[in-house]
Amino acid sequence: MKNDSGKADFTVVFQQLRERFSSALPQRAADMLQIIEQAHDQKALNKLIAEAHKLAGACGTFGYAVLGNQARQIEQLANLLKGKTAQQFSQSLPALKRAVLEFDIAAAQAQQTASDNNSMLERSLRDPSAVWLLLDSPEMIEELTLQLSAFGHRVEHFADFDSCITRLQVSAPAVLLSSITLKNGQSLFTQQYLLNQLTKHHSKLMVYSTTDNFELRIKAAQQRADAFFVSPLDVTNMIAATTELLEQSTANAGRVFIVDDDRLLAEHYALVLNTVGIETRILNNVRNIVSELMQFQPDLLLMDMYMPDYSGTELAGLIRQYRSLRRLPIVFLSSEANKLLQIRAMAHGADDFLTKPIDDTQLAQLIKVRLARSVQIKNLIEKDSLTALVKHSAIKEIAEREFERARRSKVPLSIVMLDIDYFKNVNDSYGHATGDLVITALATLLRKRIRKTDKAGRYGGEEFMLVLPDCDGEQASLLVAQILQSFRSLQFTAGDTAFHCSFSAGVASWNDSDYHQAQQMIAAADVALYQAKNSGRDKVCRYIAG
Repeated sequence: MKNDSGKADFTVVFQQLRERFSSALPQRAADMLQIIEQAHDQKALNKLIAEAHKLAGACGTFGYAVLGNQARQIEQLANLLKGKTAQQFSQSLPALKRAVLEFDIAAAQAQQTASDNNSMLERSLRDPSAVWLLLDSPEMIEELTLQLSAFGHRVEHFADFDSCITRLQVSAPAVLLSSITLKNGQSLFTQQYLLNQLTKHHSKLMVYSTTDNFELRIKAAQQRADAFFVSPLDVTNMIAATTELLEQSTANAGRVFIVDDDRLLAEHYALVLNTVGIETRILNNVRNIVSELMQFQPDLLLMDMYMPDYSGTELAGLIRQYRSLRRLPIVFLSSEANKLLQIRAMAHGADDFLTKPIDDTQLAQLIKVRLARSVQIKNLIEKDSLTALVKHSAIKEIAEREFERARRSKVPLSIVMLDIDYFKNVNDSYGHATGDLVITALATLLRKRIRKTDKAGRYGGEEFMLVLPDCDGEQASLLVAQILQSFRSLQFTAGDTAFHCSFSAGVASWNDSDYHQAQQMIAAADVALYQAKNSGRDKVCRYIAG
């Protein structure tokens, strides 16, 4: 179901999942009653224990805490029957049957009782691509609007705090750049309603000041400002900071692969994580776990420890046999409360242990914290420090992975090589610091203009590579031409001198030739790049075999 903004109405989906779970409870209780009639058989007893264990975790997750406690009691009573003599077994069995009957009655009541425990998600008014300017200087507003628009940002500007507050009634920016003090003497830091609204809508705040001192910076920190700029404004760095903040607010918080034999519970976890921007995938077939992990490339694996066919510890051991998966964080999720058993489980390759049932908010926050650390370490290893794009080796690995996917699935793939024109002249004329600003500006533009599924990497000094899945040669050429046009319009300054730059690009597409490996596509894009350079630069050329 969609709401007015076209986003998934998670509240409705949560309710639907909960109704599916509650409607299945009476049958699951009936199944346990049937199993208990065969409980003298060890295999049947183990089946009962496994089902009670699953219900102990799932009931609490879906808001049925009492049922969860009853299921845990069934599991404990069933475990006590293990190894009993026939006489002891007969004496203890009635207590187990009574516990299952009580669960059956409570399950029937739960199905008929509506609950209002679902998470209510407030619709946000935040426009994910809007940048608002609250500045006095018309010249600064004009320059920032021109430059930000070239990067694809949607810009609005306001003359005073009141007009900004009025606009906040119907929309909110992704980023607000505001002067600390306006010409009328009003201070940003006294506008508590405005600041509270920005926090409510998760809008990022950047401040601009004509003076720089400790007290002002402390006040900015107290209002959780994400950046502090001082006059004269460094436009290039301001735009880079804006784009970075926009990427943080719109990008997925990471990818989580979920392994749980209880499909409804897995769907619930996925939905909880989706609501906080985490992309998820649920394992369909345990025998395909390695291939699915390789294909999805998650940042974290969330896995139940007790499953019917293979335990979580066994699967963790299997995963750690693959070199490319050794760094993947594994978090066990189980209703196992014994700390010693949790520690033993973690010794088999897991990084953490969460106990079912777990509150939705707690689950989302704990996974977000672990994901943030995982992504941070991954970025330190893979990303270039100047441009925040992936490094040479990482972008080549991405190209190889996408090439194999394109070949298997017979879908389009394009690879683009870009090189800044006359970059040596920039360094020689304006210095390496200015050259770094030009490189950073192009990197920022690339990150802003490509899709989330695309990848950009710094291939060399002033050379970049784009990997564009599901994008044919014509689409890739058009995209790069649009990026080139935007890059041409950017104005760089060095002292009193203003100048512009361009780049040359070569495009190689899967559907334009019979490539057998990714390196051939990279080489073809390189050939097209040099064709663009040799024919005058400042253009995009496409490689066509033959």
